[in-house]
Parts: sequence; C-alpha cells; structure tokens
Amino acid sequence: MAQLRDTASGVEVRLSKLEQLGALHRGFTIPRGAIASDEVITDPWPELKGWRAPGTGFPWVIMLGTMRYRGNKDFCAIYHRRPALSTLFAASCTCPDSLGRPPGRLPPAPVAAGYHQG
Repeated sequence: MAQLRDTASGVEVRLSKLEQLGALHRGFTIPRGAIASDEVITDPWPELKGWRAPGTGFPWVIMLGTMRYRGNKDFCAIYHRRPALSTLFAASCTCPDSLGRPPGRLPPAPVAAGYHQG
C-alpha cells in the first residue's frame, strides 16, 4: 500500500517495488507550499476521471498509475473500497510529474496507518 510520510521538505509518497512496477511510477515528494487542501474520501472511485495511462487498473479492485484527462493528470493509488486521501495543489504549483501542465489533483492515495495531515 502506498505510504505517506511527513518530512521536513513536504509530504513524501512512497511506493513499494511492486507498486512501482504496477504504476510505472516512482515515489515523489509534494512540497508543503504546493498543497492547497486535502480530504479523506470514503469511496474514491467516483473521484477518478480520464484514462489510466500508464499504470494498472481493475475497477473496484485496484487503480495504480496516472489518470490523464483534458489538460491535466492525476496520480492514483487506490485499493478496493478503502478510504483515500485526495490532495489539491495550489494554483501556483505544478504537479510532481505535470511536465509544465496546469496544476491539478493528486487523487486518492490510501492513508497510511498513523498518518493524518491536519
């Protein structure tokens, strides 16, 4: 399961080797100033939009990787119907892998045990 770790430089998203393989993505760090808001979502599946590319996905089972939609992309790590954390980036920030595209959401990544950003 993806892990979120609070560090001095921001929030670090860590993926296991198997998750890296499934998501075709490495872990990354979100700078503190880039986070506009975050919320825990009880059912993350309706929040998804766009096409998964690259990554792995089976509806209501697993969604790992990048969701792409008009002018933006989101990183996802969703498992079954578990609660997830959705983070919205500030308007002045670009997403960790946005390649200069407009800012967007880092949708549902499972909340790691004992972690709650308040």
